[in-house]
Amino acid sequence: MNRHIGIGLILVLALCLALSSTALAHAKLVSSDPAAGAKLAKAPAKVTLVFSEEISDKETESNFTVTDETGATVGTGKLDTNDLDHKTMSGALKAGLGDGIYTVKWNAVTPDDNGHSDGNFTFGVNKDPGAQPTAAPEPTEMAEAAPTAVAAGATQPTTAPTAKPA
Repeated sequence: MNRHIGIGLILVLALCLALSSTALAHAKLVSSDPAAGAKLAKAPAKVTLVFSEEISDKETESNFTVTDETGATVGTGKLDTNDLDHKTMSGALKAGLGDGIYTVKWNAVTPDDNGHSDGNFTFGVNKDPGAQPTAAPEPTEMAEAAPTAVAAGATQPTTAPTAKPA
């Protein structure tokens, strides 16, 4: 009898561990346009972010803000409804932006498990934004981080999102 209980507990524990690895998955930024750390000759008209999985369509949950060097907001973005996979956010920037370094700060929530992730990166217009921090991918998610198709002109970001517990 005790042996059956022990085997049952082991099976329940193994099942819990297997389910928690998928339930704790968070959307990861896989590409952006402009790319993290890019030095551009002129300001882009918009910013596009592509994630590893579906993100919430609620603007309060999945969004980004672009600020200039003074901290003034020069653009915002939300889920791009043209992307049927719900993995893309985009938003227009103010017209006539000058030279400088711009910071993109984003938040994303996955609707399947309410997993929250966020991050930021910079790009420059006629100014070098400097080195972007990097982080090693988690071993079990390495294949997941490689997108199968990336929008034209978009490149891999050099910053990793920070995940917060759900």
